[in-house]
Amino acid sequence: MKHVLLSSALAVTAFASAAFAEERTVEIAVSELTCPSCSFIVASSMRGVPSVEINDFAEGPEYGHGVYNVTFDDAEASVERIIEAVMANGYPAEVLSDPSS
Repeated sequence: MKHVLLSSALAVTAFASAAFAEERTVEIAVSELTCPSCSFIVASSMRGVPSVEINDFAEGPEYGHGVYNVTFDDAEASVERIIEAVMANGYPAEVLSDPSS
């Protein structure tokens, strides 16, 4: 009986936390994109973070700059984690827009 109650409690907790999860969309500016493989490396870094999807990419106003429109589940990822993944590969990154902040 204890196992059934424990399992039920764990299931309720899991569903409750999922209920608070929200899909978020942000724009992240990345610089030092100086070659064709740079965009691929940055995109791979972002997609390496769970639940991250890249919706769009636009060239920035200056050479070597780009803006990624990214969607993610805030229960699995965070803006900070996405930026850290990009910066871990040597590319400066910052959030341009985050409607939730």
